[in-house]
Amino acid sequence: MKSNLLFKNSDAADRIITFAFVGLVVISLLSATAYLALGGDENNKTDSNESAWVDPVVEIEDEQHSHTDLLAHRLKTDNIQLIDYHNLNCDGNVAPPAELDNVAGRPCYPEYKNVGPTPGDSSEISIEGNFMEDCVKNPDGTGGCYAYVSSYNQFEILDISEPNNIVLLSTYYAEVGRMIDIKVTPDNNWVLVNHELTNSDLDPIPQDDDANSGANRLDVIYVANKNEPIKVAEWNNPPAGFHNQDLHVDCDWENAPLIYAQEECHLFLYGADPYPEMVEGDSGTFYKGTQVFYVPLGFESWLPTQTDEQQNGSREIIRWGGYSPEPETTCGGSIFNHDNVFHIHPITGQALLYISYWDAGLRIVDVSEPPAVPDPEGITWPQDNEVGRWLGCPSADDGWYGPDGGGHANMSSEEWGGSSGALNGNGWIHYAIPYDHLLCNGAKDTDPMETWDAECGTGPNDAEFGINWRHLTMIAPEYGTNTNHTGYIWTIDTTDPAKPFLMSKWKLPGSSILPDGTEHPHHYIPGGYIYSPHNGDTGTNGNVYWTHYHAGNWVTDHSDIWQDLVWVDGVPAPEIGYPAIAQLSETKTLGYYLPSGPTWIDDPGATLGYDMADCWASCMIPFDWGLQYDPRGYLFISEMVTGVYVVQMDEDKNPDFVYPPLYPSTEDASDE
Repeated sequence: MKSNLLFKNSDAADRIITFAFVGLVVISLLSATAYLALGGDENNKTDSNESAWVDPVVEIEDEQHSHTDLLAHRLKTDNIQLIDYHNLNCDGNVAPPAELDNVAGRPCYPEYKNVGPTPGDSSEISIEGNFMEDCVKNPDGTGGCYAYVSSYNQFEILDISEPNNIVLLSTYYAEVGRMIDIKVTPDNNWVLVNHELTNSDLDPIPQDDDANSGANRLDVIYVANKNEPIKVAEWNNPPAGFHNQDLHVDCDWENAPLIYAQEECHLFLYGADPYPEMVEGDSGTFYKGTQVFYVPLGFESWLPTQTDEQQNGSREIIRWGGYSPEPETTCGGSIFNHDNVFHIHPITGQALLYISYWDAGLRIVDVSEPPAVPDPEGITWPQDNEVGRWLGCPSADDGWYGPDGGGHANMSSEEWGGSSGALNGNGWIHYAIPYDHLLCNGAKDTDPMETWDAECGTGPNDAEFGINWRHLTMIAPEYGTNTNHTGYIWTIDTTDPAKPFLMSKWKLPGSSILPDGTEHPHHYIPGGYIYSPHNGDTGTNGNVYWTHYHAGNWVTDHSDIWQDLVWVDGVPAPEIGYPAIAQLSETKTLGYYLPSGPTWIDDPGATLGYDMADCWASCMIPFDWGLQYDPRGYLFISEMVTGVYVVQMDEDKNPDFVYPPLYPSTEDASDE
């Protein structure tokens, strides 16, 4: 969710004025809630469920609908099933006892699962583990699968090795709030969390000497013992801290300076800080919104067995580089970095940051070869290493991004960005997620060859059919208010990261009713981010999963997007890009799921003590922040008030990983 600080600049103020929804709260009109088959809109199709369905998106509250009616939002498509749920109650206490060491977490107990109180305030979720080995735990302590949930004042660690029996192991509590993003290393030993200095009027910075004071930091938590997380390092980043971060362990740094060359691997951190790009120079030296840090001596320097003196020395991180889009490449749009995602490109092997830069669009930056000498202000690194970009308007005078190039959608700057662009579902790019692997007609390049379509040939290197193996990246906006639209999820071809081009776009299916009683072709956002896209993840065979706050979690099918493109003269021409496409492909809707408490409890709001006055989540359930796809075929969802849900779509079922729900639903119970 966008920081409150973002509204301090004039561009953001203009957005608020433009999107003011005058008189909405006093108008009460009949809202359409049930639709027959979704015909009429190009996206209104569900391959797996052609029967009548309920549109879960209702903009206007009246006697027919209340956003706070929990059970009225117990909605899903027939092809998605709840597998398990945890309300993240650790030990019956929302906060730890005052005497607990503030640099250590506390263990949790299974008997408190799904009993009140529910702590709430969940945001991002991250999962890691040896999933395709079915999360087997090895004698040496390695293995297993775990989820990490950032929850404003704390984060939780869950064992998700059995998706139908997830177990809360521990929680780590911080005095000051706004811990909203969380990342974990692939070995499940180290967690990186942020504290962002917003909402400080609700959560003042403690005026004591506890290690957890301060709200503009990154923290590293050692979690090798999942029952006893321990904070081992922190770094301040004034004035506001990071909104999002990612990390990478680089074991191929050939340019490492001699003082660090003896290290086998090197740890780099990538922080997204939108503040300096809006208020240049406010913090003294102008650091760019994308900030790269190097951690001397890596993880070993943080081991909690060290002395206090050693620990203090280990807390150094070095600002190694920075990036911000060149203003002349943005069509005049707003520039600030909202999210970074690190990814190794499956064709080029480059270590890339996929950065969401609001009206400056998607930026793809190569961080493969850090220089031997730090460049803290990003004068050249990775500033000079932008590989590619995509935004709807031409962002250069010629070439791929020029008016005749393939790297845009031929929009004007007004059509793409700012208040006018947002009204059409454009601009304001908030999140990007690249596919981990290549796709060909729904097959991934690691599937057995005998399962591939004939058009996939012998693989990506096939002289004739290699062109059909594509790499996709999805990007989406975020709007606090939008009187006309909820925003598109754009599918961008990044097979060649230097020549990205548009293939498809998708919006929430269905139409809406405006306050004057007329039907509107799009859903819209009356306020409070209620139906905006937020965060997403990719599956294994072309499926994509995205949270939409109060609209729940949506699954779309991107497997046929390449083969369904209509090319000019019928000849695929990715080297030309957008001008060679006569018609974009359709992104198909597969289903949706709205978390609304466990179905086996009749009144979960009362039973589990949900905080329906929690306006961090806009005072409503569901309000979905993040999700992660388990490659065994399960989706883990973080809902801001109620906790963590495990759901499965029929199309994702894998006979090697069968974990049916252990609890009966209330519907099942009523049938007996």
